[in-house]
Amino acid sequence: AASFFPLFYLYAPLHMSPAACRKLLLWVLGLSFLISFGLDLFRLRDRTFNSLFMRYFSLLIRHTEKDKFNGSTFLCFAFFLVIFFFSKPIAVTAMLFLSLGDAAAELGGKNFGRFKIFHRSAEGTVSFFAVAFLIALWVFEDWRVALVGASAGALVELFSFEVDDNLTVPIGSA
Repeated sequence: AASFFPLFYLYAPLHMSPAACRKLLLWVLGLSFLISFGLDLFRLRDRTFNSLFMRYFSLLIRHTEKDKFNGSTFLCFAFFLVIFFFSKPIAVTAMLFLSLGDAAAELGGKNFGRFKIFHRSAEGTVSFFAVAFLIALWVFEDWRVALVGASAGALVELFSFEVDDNLTVPIGSA
């Protein structure tokens, strides 16, 4: 689902100008962030609501996020910021690093992870790097840019253990 935003930005409908697409995404992500942030604040202050929310929306929120802001709040904020502050190719790449690279890191780490580096698996980091490199190579068509971008993204993902990587990966890699 997180790949929708960068792909929509990259392949906007034909009738939509790049500026209109950017503006629409900023509005949607900004409103989504405000709604998600408001729900999280209310949920974290009201135990009854939090229990109900966790029961009925368990597909949308991880159990580990029961007592903290959920990942979608950070994702909407980070995507909003990278679209607002960076060029389209950089924003698209940074968002895809999170949506595809982070998924690859999780799969690589869970399935093959044996060597730990800072509470993360080396295999997950390598998986992130490989996917991020291919994404950056596809977008920028320059292996040097892809190497630098994928390295930056992988390092940010590796060291994102204090702050949610849904926030740090797009911003840090952009």
